Amino acid sequence: MDMMIPTRFEERPLGPLFGAELRGLRIASDLTEAEFASYLDAFHRHHLLLLRDVPFDPAAHVAFSRRMGPLELHAQTRYTHPGHPEIFCVGNYTEDGEPRANFARGIEQWHADSSYRKVPSAASLFYGVICPPEGGETWFLDAAGAYAELPAAMKARIDGLRAVHSLATLAEWGRQHNPERPPLTEEQTRRWPPVSQPLVRVHPVSGVRSLFLCPAVISHVEGLAPEEGRALIDALMAHASQERYVYRHRWRAGDLVIWDNRCTLHTATLFDHERHVRLMHRTTVAGP
Repeated sequence: MDMMIPTRFEERPLGPLFGAELRGLRIASDLTEAEFASYLDAFHRHHLLLLRDVPFDPAAHVAFSRRMGPLELHAQTRYTHPGHPEIFCVGNYTEDGEPRANFARGIEQWHADSSYRKVPSAASLFYGVICPPEGGETWFLDAAGAYAELPAAMKARIDGLRAVHSLATLAEWGRQHNPERPPLTEEQTRRWPPVSQPLVRVHPVSGVRSLFLCPAVISHVEGLAPEEGRALIDALMAHASQERYVYRHRWRAGDLVIWDNRCTLHTATLFDHERHVRLMHRTTVAGP
């Protein structure tokens, strides 16, 4: 007779169609293989997970992330954690007047992390170290649900289409809002050349199909005129960013949010960076 694997956490829904809060799950090293398997099952079912009140422990953050697979090292090494290079620091945090985290002004576009890599990342684990009392939210989009509810004619139109994702395109987008940022170095350009990605991708574990849309990273859609390609991306984003597909997360210190980059998109909201400090730690699990 099959036996149920016991779990020590409960699941509570987050968004209208996807996402769950896991209550009672630890990320400490004594998490058993059975418990970790239950966590992975929840991850593949919900695509987005929230753990509250996780103790600040960069080493544990890295170790737990590594149980999901090999970790990426971010292209912007200037803002990685000094003791744990697998952690990319995000926010306006400074030490001795020097920025210690990657901070971007201006409205961020919907995206999936590392889409400019030949093999995009599998998952991201984002931890709130210092969270502003207002603003600085992260919004998540159910790219699988958005694809599933596309009209049949649009599904047929985009089937097989590919878009070129470019770190240089993303860098130029960022410089529009942050002109003080230097352009990519020759070494970065050589290391991260443009890559072709499908507009619709298939999840390697669940087989679910989802929209792969990163407007600020995509330079063009292959086989389409630039205006036609941009119009197509805009139309798909207008559909995918409807309220029913979006969960908005308001951060508090100790939150750990884990999302599946292969079937979700995300973006961030602005906050008053003159009054408040924000520091987030992100690890990224390499794809597929």
